Parts: sequence; structure tokens; C-alpha cells
Amino acid sequence: MTSAESLIFYPAYCFHLSPTINKWCPLRVADIHDLEGRPGFEGDNVFFSLNHPIRWVRIVGVVVAIDEYSSTRRNYTVDDSTGACIECSIIIPKPVDSRYRNNAADPVPDPYSEIDVGMVVEVKGSTSVYRGWKQIQVHKLQRVGSTNQEVQFWDKIRNFREDVLSKPWVLDKREVRRCKKQYMADVDSKGRKKRNKENGLAIDKHKRDPELKDKSREAGKSMKEESPVMLGAQSPYAKGQYSALGL
Repeated sequence: MTSAESLIFYPAYCFHLSPTINKWCPLRVADIHDLEGRPGFEGDNVFFSLNHPIRWVRIVGVVVAIDEYSSTRRNYTVDDSTGACIECSIIIPKPVDSRYRNNAADPVPDPYSEIDVGMVVEVKGSTSVYRGWKQIQVHKLQRVGSTNQEVQFWDKIRNFREDVLSKPWVLDKREVRRCKKQYMADVDSKGRKKRNKENGLAIDKHKRDPELKDKSREAGKSMKEESPVMLGAQSPYAKGQYSALGL
């Protein structure tokens, strides 16, 4: 069995190469509760099976309870017979106050009003943690039409575990370096765009104010005469702003 200490957890800029991060991962409820968090990914609600990053999950099970809170949130508790249940939470449309109905847009209908306790459903959503327990933030919820569909889903879970989750995710070091290089280039490009935008606002302000324009021209002339232009290795941007992360 692979230990956590022997796994390589790749930086987030490599995640687009992962076979799991942008996939509706078919899992058992027990598998979702076993997903592990890692420092630095709490705000993104990314969890890990071995070193596979997982955010989007898909389950099938029976609705065993429905709870509503403050008329804006509803939790469906789903049991898939793996010895664990999970709450699947959605934001429901807020009812329109009858006093303002004539001035309001048409109310959005509840998309899941037909879902009831005892129904077999398929849930797609993102993983999250609430009060120490895993939840699914629902993106899509629908009834499972037949027992055959339910069996097909269990086959998908088995195949996904055998083909993907049973072994660690491995990247060639050259791929990691390539991803890092692209990431650094993207960050640098965003920085340049931000600086250009800020400089553009300053230039526009000077154009609108003749007095500032004159002062800027004189200051520029003075700097040109007295200060050397930073070139090549003298520029702070030429040396790079990020460490090699040990790779």
C-alpha cells in the first residue's frame, strides 16, 4: 500500500494534466468521506485520493432525509448502501414577497420540487466541508430511471477505482518544469497587464491636466539626464521572481 509520505503531490499549476480534477468522479459516499485535505487547498475545496486532486464528484443513492433552512437552502441526505450517508446541499430560489410581486421578475421555479424521500437519485456536485463533515454542493440532481441505470453506475465506480484511483498520479519531471514555466509566464503577463493598466490611467490623468503634464515632462527630462536606464541583468524582472520549488 502506498504511504502518504512516498506520494508526490504536484503543484496546482499541474492539475490540468490530472485524470481527475476536471472530471465528474464516480465515487461511493464512503470514498468521499475518505478523501483527504492538504494545506493550501482549503479555500478551493480540492481533496485527494492518494495524490489525485478531486473536486467534482458524482454519486447515486437513496434520499433518506430532506431538510430546509431559512427558505434558501435545502439538504438532501443520500445513502448509497456503503455504510455512510452524505448531505447534498443546494440553494433554492427565494420566494417572491407577494407585496412586491407586481414589480418583480417572474419567480424562478424550484428545479427539484419533485424529489422526495425514498427516491433513487444521481447527484453531481463539488466537494466541501461543513462542521468537519464532507458535503456535496449540488450542481445537478436527477432521479435514476431504472435499476439498470443504477447497476451501470456501480460499474463506472469500479472501473474508475481500478483504472485511475488504484495507483498514484505520476508526471515526468520535464512536464512539471514545462507547467511551471507556463505558469510563471502567465503570472508575469498578468503583472505586465496590470502595470500597463495602472500606467495608462496615470497617463490619461496627465493628459487631462495640463499642469501635471508639464511637470511630468520636466521630471522625465531630468531623470533622463541624471539616471541610467536599467537594462539586461540590471532589471529586477530579468532575474525572475519565483523560486525553483526544488524541481
